[in-house]
Amino acid sequence: MSYSWTPTEQPLQISHLRHHHPLHEAASAAIGQPSGWYGLTVDGTPMGSALIGCRRWPLWGDFAVLGRGPVWAPELSVSSQRAALDALIETLSGTYRGVMAAPDPIGGVDPLAASGMLPVVTPISVAELPLDPDPSIMRARLAGKWRNRLVRAEDAGLHLRGGLLPPDPHHWVFKAEAAQRKSARYKGLPFAYTRAWIESGGRRSARLFTAEANGRIVAAMLFLLHKPGASYHIGWCGPEGRRLGAHPLLMWNAMGWLAERGFTMIDLDVVDTDTEPGLARFKLGTGAQVVTLGATRLLAPGTGFIEKVFPVAAKAA
Repeated sequence: MSYSWTPTEQPLQISHLRHHHPLHEAASAAIGQPSGWYGLTVDGTPMGSALIGCRRWPLWGDFAVLGRGPVWAPELSVSSQRAALDALIETLSGTYRGVMAAPDPIGGVDPLAASGMLPVVTPISVAELPLDPDPSIMRARLAGKWRNRLVRAEDAGLHLRGGLLPPDPHHWVFKAEAAQRKSARYKGLPFAYTRAWIESGGRRSARLFTAEANGRIVAAMLFLLHKPGASYHIGWCGPEGRRLGAHPLLMWNAMGWLAERGFTMIDLDVVDTDTEPGLARFKLGTGAQVVTLGATRLLAPGTGFIEKVFPVAAKAA
């Protein structure tokens, strides 16, 4: 069976993953991270696609970057997916100075574990929240404590709104998030990414949910929309919002709104129980499923030698 990857203009199909959606391609380009599509054919039949980023590193050159994915045709077997991923790495290594890859699991395991590529970042876990048109099904999936917090928030008298977000660099939600990042000392995607996403996809490619108390906004959640999936992108909460438990109510409201409109999954991003246990509990309490990605691995001149001679050090990287 032959596996052929070639540059293409568009993906095989629209994925529920933000990282493999055309709007991600446009938004990434806006922050200086260009990317392009590769399509897979198996014995002449289109069977997969991958969005490959390009990063230029001083003294090294251009590297191909695979972040999550690839996206496979449903009928492609697990063994064929693994063989096709190996073929993709080989194709990219012939075009770029090096390849960095952190693929989704295939058959429940890291598909590049035996590839000989140098592991440079240990596997991370992400939370994916399945949606259902029946609210009772989603409510039954909630963790007990999470559900109790939701009930209290439902009785707190909060007023909820949902609306569109203009690509305005001075919008209050960007200012609030910037202040929150500085206070909590964490980083996120540049706001230029969010604005480029909305400029490319239109104002309906994002949805802002807010909670008000006494006429003032006390919490907000911003979702990027890439049907059939959506991504939890920004979550801001002030002191009054935290006191009233606004975030569970906002998340629940967003889940219902998205499910009613045919969305099937919310990507809640990284779950880190060590450094952010509270945020991890919040995400997992929604009924989200944990997906552990493959380790981030590097293929470049000299990495094979390092992996062979210093395997213990490489695995600890």
